[in-house]
Amino acid sequence: MTQPFFMLRRYFSLLLALAAALVGVQIPNYVTQYQQRIDAQYTEAMIYYREYQAIADTYLNGDMQALLAAHENSDNDIFKAEAVPLRTLIERVELLSYEQQQLQRPLPVQVWFIATQANPQIRQDTWRMYSYNVPMTTTAVVTALVSAVLTLLLWDTCWGLLRWGWRRIRHTNKGRRVTP
Repeated sequence: MTQPFFMLRRYFSLLLALAAALVGVQIPNYVTQYQQRIDAQYTEAMIYYREYQAIADTYLNGDMQALLAAHENSDNDIFKAEAVPLRTLIERVELLSYEQQQLQRPLPVQVWFIATQANPQIRQDTWRMYSYNVPMTTTAVVTALVSAVLTLLLWDTCWGLLRWGWRRIRHTNKGRRVTP
């Protein structure tokens, strides 16, 4: 292997590690921004939910499902119409509460949850409003280092497999020189 090519490959590896670290440091930052969005929406939903909960506490022993059923089964069209937004509010509070619980777990579980199960609309809104920065927290630094190391391991493994394949092809074809 020639020296300039080796140096270029090493510089490329360093750039790749730096890029992976910069991406890796964004992962905890994105999770934090997602959590903040969930918390804000939960707080807003709870403002309205508490009002309905107070009615349910007063008349139905706190049973929100009974309040919803009373709205749905009412003879009054206004109360029947109010059942739809009430059901939506109850489901939203339950969803946001579930997401808050999932986001109290370790970072890898949080990342997996956001990637696979999180509310797609909230995830998309978080991406759209995402604020890039480089937080210097322990979690962010560790995530950046892990990202860089895993990327370099993947790069070196792929490079090694390519070199091995190239050598094997050259060795196999060495004895088969065809002369015209």
